[in-house]
Formats: sequence, C-alpha cells, structure tokens
Amino acid sequence: MVVDGSIALNPFALAVLGLVCGYAIWRGRPEIPLALYLSVSLWARTVFVGPIAAVWPLLAMIVLALIRYMHTTQSWSLLPRQFDRTIERILPASDRWIVPWMGLWWGWALCVLFQFGLSDKMQIARSLILYIIIGSLVALLAVRDAAAARRFALTYLLTSVYGLYAALQFINVPLDHLLTDPGLSSLPYRNLGIRNYHHFSHHLGVAFLCGVGLFLQARRLLAIAAFLALAIVCGYGIFLTGARQSLSGIGIASLLIFAWVVVRRGARLRRVSVALATTLIAVIWIYQVAPHLIVREGENGLGDSFNVFADRGWLWQIGWSYFLASPVWGWGFEQKLWSHNLFIGTLADQGLVGMVFFVGYLIWAGRRLPSIWAQTAADDRGIWQATFFAVVIFALVHGQASGNTMSTAHLHWPMWAVWALSTGGVGVSAAQPRPIPSYARQRELQAGVQP
Repeated sequence: MVVDGSIALNPFALAVLGLVCGYAIWRGRPEIPLALYLSVSLWARTVFVGPIAAVWPLLAMIVLALIRYMHTTQSWSLLPRQFDRTIERILPASDRWIVPWMGLWWGWALCVLFQFGLSDKMQIARSLILYIIIGSLVALLAVRDAAAARRFALTYLLTSVYGLYAALQFINVPLDHLLTDPGLSSLPYRNLGIRNYHHFSHHLGVAFLCGVGLFLQARRLLAIAAFLALAIVCGYGIFLTGARQSLSGIGIASLLIFAWVVVRRGARLRRVSVALATTLIAVIWIYQVAPHLIVREGENGLGDSFNVFADRGWLWQIGWSYFLASPVWGWGFEQKLWSHNLFIGTLADQGLVGMVFFVGYLIWAGRRLPSIWAQTAADDRGIWQATFFAVVIFALVHGQASGNTMSTAHLHWPMWAVWALSTGGVGVSAAQPRPIPSYARQRELQAGVQP
C-alpha cells in the first residue's frame, strides 16, 4: 500500500530548523544547511516549510551562509582584480581539468534532455541543477577541513534520522509499535508506504556512512556509542524500506572504510571490531524477527533476494537495445525507466558521448585514492576522505540495480568534498601533539633551549 502526500514540518521542527540555520548563517557554516538540503531532497515526499517547499528556503540559507563564509571565514573576494587569486585558493592544485570536464558533461546532459520529448524532463533537470551541480560546488567551497566535514556529517545524520521518524509518523506508526512489530508485518504498508522507496533508502545509506565516520572520529565514549546507535537506526530504516541494493551498498562501502582503518593500522582498530560485531548482531536480529523485509514473496531465500542478474538482467537487455538504436547521443532519458544500471543507463540516455564523460569522472575519482591511502586513521581528515569516498562507492554499488548518473546526487558531491579536503586544513588528532608555533620556537632557540 502506497501513501502519497507531502510532509509539513510541525512548529517544533520549524523552530529547530530556524535555530540551526540562524547559527549556520551567523557563524558562516554553509555545510550545515547543505546537509539539510541534500538529506531532505531524498525523503521521497515534498517537505514544506509553512506554505513553501523546503528546497527554496534551504537553498536561500545555503547562499546566505556561503556569503558570510566567503567574506569572513575564508576572506575570498569575487572582485575582478582578486578573482584569479580566489580561484587559485579554492581549487586544489591537482586535476583542475575536472572543472571544465564536469561542466561539459552536465551541459551535454541538459542538451540531450531537452532535445527529446520526455514528459517529466524538468524533474531530471531539477535534480541535476539543484542537487548535483549546486551540491557539488558548495561541497567544494565549504567542506575544506575535518571540522567542516564533521559538522556536515552530524547534520546529515540527525536530519536523516528525523526523516525516518517523519516517514513513520506519516503512516501513523508510533515508535512503541516497533517494539512489538519491528518489521511492520501487521500493517498494510510495504516499503514504508513510499512509492519511490529507493530514493528514501539512499539518504539513510549516506547517513549510515556519515555515522560510521563520526563513530571513528569521536573522542568521547558517549559520542562513540551515540553515533554507532544512530548509524544502526539508519540501517534499520533501510531494512524497513526493503531496498536491498542499498543494503548491499552500505555493507560494501562500510567494509571498505573498516578495511582501510585496519590496513593503515590506525588507533581505532578496537572500534572496528565493536562496530562489526554490533552491526552483525543487529542484522541477524532483524532478519530473524522480520525476514519478509529481505526475502519477498515468491523468492527462495537470500540467494534469490540478492540475485541482481535475475532481478534486473532483462531490464539491462532492454536498455542495451535502446543504446544500440541510438549509440552516439542516446535517447535523452526517454527510456530511463528501462535501464536500472548506471553504466547501461548512461549509454541509453546520453550515448557514447555521455559514457566518455562518465569514464573521465571515474578516472578523476580513482586518482583520489593515493591521497586517501596516504592518510591514516589517526588523522581526522583521512577519516572523512575515506568516508566520502565510501559514499561514492555506495552510489556505484546500488547503481548497478537502480539509479541514474544525473539523478543520483551522492555520486557527485562526496567526491568534490574529497577533492576539497585534499587541500584543506588538517584535523589534528587528540593523540598527536600540536606543532610549536614558529615564534615560540625562535624564542626557545634564543634562550638556549634545544627543541
């Protein structure tokens, strides 16, 4: 049973939203409203702030916070005489070719989109412009150090947890009902009553990985336990949606983060064991009490449930046939419903030209790996680079069964955050001594004190 409609934020939620956005503007923290903006965009129902769709006031908050951030925190200027210097400070020194490359790709996608008679073309154009282009550029500008990445991840995690709560309230499921019926088997709702439940599961998947990053980065025991608990809540929400490709995505992406921590021999190896054990216990418990969330009617166990070739293979064949019918520029997203695969969908929608752009983007993303590998788990910046890269892996994994390169925003903006972190400030670990300032070192030398 699908329940359509919109979500109107209650007065308490509006007050909290106003305080958070006011703080973000006052302190010049555009990453905070950006996290709100990107999370809410995947709630699969239109969210209203009063009589206005939330996307517009949140976008205005991003702009206001970004203006203050640029002129107070970073002291960037867009005046003609200082514009070149500002660009030099904004863009990392390596691989700057990606800026015109992505501009050409996004422009190509819009061109082929409007050359064909797709009835809902504005929906794809809106996703591309509002969430992919704006989200990527703001992430490049705002997420430039470990502290900004932590604020973004915390805001995204809390917003997504509230989004899960709002989805349950929308279908009148009180929280205490989950204690007796954790799989909602007694209710007529499937996939939380959400039509496009895959999109809803995506924001929970991104939030889960943000929770993993916060869990690894936290210093205090209470914060460590809280972030792990919130991440598990988001994972439980994905179970409720029944989006198995998202479950596969967060499983593979989180394992890659933990593997990086183990191989780099960071100081957080014990946390990896705790997280893996806790998550495994939660997954086994959910599967025992609500197996229908994974194994659907007509399937013979987990083998059938996660057999992506049997479930999507015939759709991939149809998408491939559309590509062969128009191999150069594709069908302009007219057949987007048939592909259900990022690569075949790109060929069918944008042709070989679009695929060349996509491959170039993946090469640029792959070139970030040496920088991430050079970091250690003792460096906060390294944790966030690994976390955001894992979000892109999450998008690539679930994108093998659903998704599109021009509607999956978390395929794009996390990599721009990784790129920005490669040139931003380094978060100093609590276990590492801070460097002695140059003026203090000079005084010590003058006094005859050897460093």
